[in-house]
Amino acid sequence: MRAYFILFFILMSSCGQKNTSVKMGVTTRAELVAVKGEPLKEDKIPVKDGQVMVYENDEKYQLKGDVVVSSFKAPQGDEQLLIFWKHKFKDCLTISKDLDKIPGSHTPGEIELACPESGISVIYTQGSDLISRVVEYEVR
Repeated sequence: MRAYFILFFILMSSCGQKNTSVKMGVTTRAELVAVKGEPLKEDKIPVKDGQVMVYENDEKYQLKGDVVVSSFKAPQGDEQLLIFWKHKFKDCLTISKDLDKIPGSHTPGEIELACPESGISVIYTQGSDLISRVVEYEVR
């Protein structure tokens, strides 16, 4: 009986937790650390006041100054399928563009499918229906 009481208490307390979403262009570095914890590492990038905070599972957040401007993550579950994103973006005017291929590379190029109004784009390999990265960015 005591175990049920403890389980009930844990469930009830977890229901009252605040939403931990990160909003691009709004969330500050301190808020990101409060939500995600300390990053595994931080890298400077060749963008003025730019840095990338790297978390587990290769989840990355790009900051400009003190504000999170984009995130990069590996897709999870159905997010790995291009058809999932085409359905999710069905009411959005999408933009598809070929990404620069590494000169001399024999691997197929990558394609970006973006829904600018949602601030999400996905990257997949040409000739494949599998998503390699999900990118979230500030909607302007």
